[in-house]
Amino acid sequence: MAINPLCDKCKKELNDFGGILLSPPNVRNEVKKYHLCKDCYQKIIADFSLG
Repeated sequence: MAINPLCDKCKKELNDFGGILLSPPNVRNEVKKYHLCKDCYQKIIADFSLG
């Protein structure tokens, strides 16, 4: 049985490859990893000012 993570933004199960968002490291050099579905990834990318 495969493990399918949930999108940390919309909470839907990932049935296809999406994206991963990493936080900046904290004082102990630990990072948080967030899974994103393709739709939420596209929404986050659209918010970036590219140019």
